[in-house]
Amino acid sequence: MKNIILCEGSTDYVLLQYFMRKVYGWEDKGKSNEKSNSRYFKSVRTMMKESDSLSIRGCGGAKNLLPGFQYMVEYNNLSSESEAFDRIVILTDRDDAGTEAEFSKNVEDILNEGNVRIDMNVCNDCWVECYYHNGHGKEMRFQLLLLVVPFEDTGAMETFLLEAVSKKDNYDAEIITKGNAFIDGVDSEKRYLSKRRYITKAKFDVYFSVRTAATQFVERQDILKNVEWEEYAALQTGFAKLGDL
Repeated sequence: MKNIILCEGSTDYVLLQYFMRKVYGWEDKGKSNEKSNSRYFKSVRTMMKESDSLSIRGCGGAKNLLPGFQYMVEYNNLSSESEAFDRIVILTDRDDAGTEAEFSKNVEDILNEGNVRIDMNVCNDCWVECYYHNGHGKEMRFQLLLLVVPFEDTGAMETFLLEAVSKKDNYDAEIITKGNAFIDGVDSEKRYLSKRRYITKAKFDVYFSVRTAATQFVERQDILKNVEWEEYAALQTGFAKLGDL
């Protein structure tokens, strides 16, 4: 089966790769050469498990997620049976119920515009059966999953990772504590860190800016690789359906 996860930014794109490898046994096959759709996806990584494939694609920000999904609907519409994706996951963060409902409606509008019929409304953490006709006129289907994360502040991947690092090294724990305190107080008027998600990402970035200031890729990779991602899977039960891929 061909699977794809669409996520917003570079942090989610990187962390998802480690999570899917460690928790669900996917093997990394490297970067994908998909220059034709670089307008929609800033980063593409292909993973394999037996004969199944998983493409993780970073859309370069929240505003690019829906256009990326629209591209995938059009791609499936024009593709042969062997080329089409069987499962599409949209991973996003919404700050309140109103924006989550609006996002779900936008996803449904894209499906409707692409002449895709669904068996239920699009909602968080539910697989939706989608039916369409491909370029050869054959009736096809794919499954769609919308995941809205983090479901709570402690459920963010970045927060979990910083806590895991803190437990292993007291010195790093002190750096993380000081970095978190800095972020909590630096933007008192909330001009820039105006959303919970921005604050979470800023704390994550501050730690790595100190720990690997010279962009030491191998050291960053080792830190992420040694995290017990299985513990995150137990914490963030909302990721359980990624095991269906």
